[in-house]
Amino acid sequence: MLQSADLGGAQPGPVEPDLIHPLLPQPCADAPVPQPIAQRSLVADYDPRHRVYENVGRYRPGGAQAYLAALKDQLARCRAGGDETGFRGIAEDTAGPDTVLFIRQYDEGDRWAAYLVAAVGRYVVVVLVTDPVVGAGDYTIVNDFGRAAIDRARAT
Repeated sequence: MLQSADLGGAQPGPVEPDLIHPLLPQPCADAPVPQPIAQRSLVADYDPRHRVYENVGRYRPGGAQAYLAALKDQLARCRAGGDETGFRGIAEDTAGPDTVLFIRQYDEGDRWAAYLVAAVGRYVVVVLVTDPVVGAGDYTIVNDFGRAAIDRARAT
């Protein structure tokens, strides 16, 4: 899990119960994704405009890769467009192999949150960056924190 040193000194804490963004994304509501056998989440206020969330799920052997494959498939099949609420894929392998960068747009497509998801061994690492002020998640920030989270997951 991300530590204060990874977050510019920000202290991670528990995720608020009313978070509107899923920490284990499932772009197609009618298609289940593999579920972890255990998971843990945290949040930190990185700066006055950005909140950083992390969810790390541990899977049975092969489960993390299965989740990532299902996520990529669903991002392609259930892509939100225009003023729709939903997910849109941006790029793959931006933070190393087995990573995917995407957004969740909401409020009639006017706001979005940035996600980076990675399969690391038996773990799925999800990093989400939101901007509660203007509603524009930052790709650079999510990639940077994603890399740090991936490194920490590899070390376990």
